[in-house]
Amino acid sequence: MKRANTRVKCNGMRFLPLSIVFFLFFLVSPAYAQTPGSEEFNFQRAYADYIFNFDIYRKANLDYELYRSQYLQFKTLKSQENAYNATLAMLKARDSTVETYLTAVRKKLDETPGADGAKKEVLFAKIDQEVTWHIDHSDSLPSAGTLDDLVGDSKKAEGRFKADIPLFYETLVGTSGGKVIYVRERQEAILASLKQKIAEIKVNGDKDTQLLERWILDTEEKITRSREKEAEAYEIITKLGSGTSISSSYNQALFKLKEAYQYLKEANSFLAEIITEIKFED
Repeated sequence: MKRANTRVKCNGMRFLPLSIVFFLFFLVSPAYAQTPGSEEFNFQRAYADYIFNFDIYRKANLDYELYRSQYLQFKTLKSQENAYNATLAMLKARDSTVETYLTAVRKKLDETPGADGAKKEVLFAKIDQEVTWHIDHSDSLPSAGTLDDLVGDSKKAEGRFKADIPLFYETLVGTSGGKVIYVRERQEAILASLKQKIAEIKVNGDKDTQLLERWILDTEEKITRSREKEAEAYEIITKLGSGTSISSSYNQALFKLKEAYQYLKEANSFLAEIITEIKFED
């Protein structure tokens, strides 16, 4: 193997942003404490795969740092060979970590009740494309003849990862947004039933329905406000670039979803009042 440039460097080894890693951790169901006994491939199993691969990558990166340091110090053929093998193992582990991370967030979005179907399909297509890229990249790594070749391959993966960061955040926002949609859809179903019941009461003349009808309008306004806040969250996240403001924009989008959920909590309180009022005669 040819002697590589002594400035052997693979920047960005620990390139999974902590905000993403931690957010994925908090997505795990509290009931998940062990590997599921079921053979079904679900988010919990996908998450376990990610943690397993991340641990392999972490250890491989430590070996890489060690053998790189030895190579830069001794410049022998043996130290060069060790550095090459350690770099190759680390880069393959890194691709596997990104691949399993993408798979985990995909499964979480897929299993989230209420997640927008059209948005899911678009995100799935993007995620699947990136998973395929990292698998192909990993498979191509052994063809690298020198350390310099591996450095070039590493830079390709780093560039791809940086371009993928907005996709990670967009998927995570889609997951949080799905929970908001799920609650809203249930409320809208209850609201539809209540409107039908109020219409029957009005036709039968059982009681004055003016107050109930006004409360229905107030509840619908809260739900509309929730929908608007959700739309604002998606607008923020879909405009993400690759700059330093990504995490800030992500936090803004989450705040909008929190506002959307707060409106739904208020709507839920209104629904309870309407139900109580219907039960009592004038």
